[in-house]
Amino acid sequence: MKGDTMKNKLATILFLCIPLEVVAEETPNVVVMLVDNLGWGELSSYGSTRGVETKNLDQLAREGVRLTNFNVEPQCTPTRSSFMTGRRALRSGTDKVVWGVPYGMVNWEITIAEKFKEQGYNTSLYGKWHLGDQKGRFPTDQGFDEWYGIANTTDESEYSSQPGYKAILPKPQILSARAGQDPKGVKEYNLDSRRTIDSELVEHATDFINRNVKENKPFFSVITFTQPHLPTLPHPDFIGKTGKGNYSDVLAEIDFRAGQVIGAIEKAGIKDNALVIWFSDNGPEWHMP
Repeated sequence: MKGDTMKNKLATILFLCIPLEVVAEETPNVVVMLVDNLGWGELSSYGSTRGVETKNLDQLAREGVRLTNFNVEPQCTPTRSSFMTGRRALRSGTDKVVWGVPYGMVNWEITIAEKFKEQGYNTSLYGKWHLGDQKGRFPTDQGFDEWYGIANTTDESEYSSQPGYKAILPKPQILSARAGQDPKGVKEYNLDSRRTIDSELVEHATDFINRNVKENKPFFSVITFTQPHLPTLPHPDFIGKTGKGNYSDVLAEIDFRAGQVIGAIEKAGIKDNALVIWFSDNGPEWHMP
């Protein structure tokens, strides 16, 4: 009974999506892009309150479906939990962001990644998890074959730059893992790597797409970008891009990253058999223009 109910709820989630093209096969490749703390009015297709053109996302909105009454939770963790499980976060005990103590979604929760695995899909998550930072509570413990990203919030990238900072615990890390293995630290997550991590996520996702197309395997990939969550710092290539400050530069970068992922799908020759979902976990982020 639990499995059937879960399957129905996950199907509902997949219906609420933005298709890149009409899916031609019964096993479409699915790519989810999730941004962190973006208000709906930031996109030019929704009014562009910052005055930044988001042409790639505008095109996705025109060619797909815009959900104009799509509601999420007011924090990162509960939205991500509901997306992963199809259940209200309160039922999973993941209804708020937890600070300074061990936490994580329990293994008996059935995730959307696990349902895709049952259908023969390869799965990946690149980016922010925020559903657990303890052994047994990482993405690769919850149905994802591989993961590259951060376990918690981007706030952690600021820790080591604070005046008087003294490390008591290990410094925040960008992690990498495969199913069945413990995550390994790749490098420190600080203000420098905070600027470049989203470009790295696209590189990993592009490689994953190409590998699976070459092997003729259906895939489910979730790219959980870290922008525009504070500290809102653009990639070096986007500093001064809009002439309207860091936040607007980051909006331009967000649009560019979406375009890169869509471009990778098109270049791989699977545009007619790909389903693309793009949304924000909550928002907007507070930031002066």
